[in-house]
Amino acid sequence: MGSVSEELSLVPLHQRPELLEACAELLGEEWGKSRASRLHTLQRSSDAFPVCLLLLRSRGPTEIPGPREGPCQLVGHVRLSRVFGRPRDLFVESVVVARALRGQGYGRRLMEATERWARAQGFGCLHLTTHDKQHFYAHLGYVLGEPVQSVAFLSPAISSEVLRLFSAPPGAAITIRPRGWHQLP
Repeated sequence: MGSVSEELSLVPLHQRPELLEACAELLGEEWGKSRASRLHTLQRSSDAFPVCLLLLRSRGPTEIPGPREGPCQLVGHVRLSRVFGRPRDLFVESVVVARALRGQGYGRRLMEATERWARAQGFGCLHLTTHDKQHFYAHLGYVLGEPVQSVAFLSPAISSEVLRLFSAPPGAAITIRPRGWHQLP
């Protein structure tokens, strides 16, 4: 996985706005959507949630960056949103590692860094939905859990009763969470 001297860091996108375009490109390669739509979603990253976290790899002293790269390389992305009715929980989505770096352990390191970041912010549980990566998440210790409703933003103008009306019915999605997180104090 990269050079011995590599250093990985997880940083909120809104603290590194110069990486906005690269992040939109990374997500677009995986899921399509228009560039404008991706940029709009990414520009909403904030400490108040949703937050887009970037896994960055610092270049070693002997590595020469490509023509569109700076002193660090965008390795991966994850987006975290709040969970309705669960103030200590977060919903994980848009988890992606750059295609050229897959199969080298960066997905695991992205998820482990995300878990550490969430715990440091005072959150106790992560939820996610997946259709094709169950084995990957199970290997990381995630287990099936009850469905939850993510909230991309929280506004005092929207009452909790209105949010409940638009919530997914129980059993509508598969949620996976890390084993043991529900036991955190």
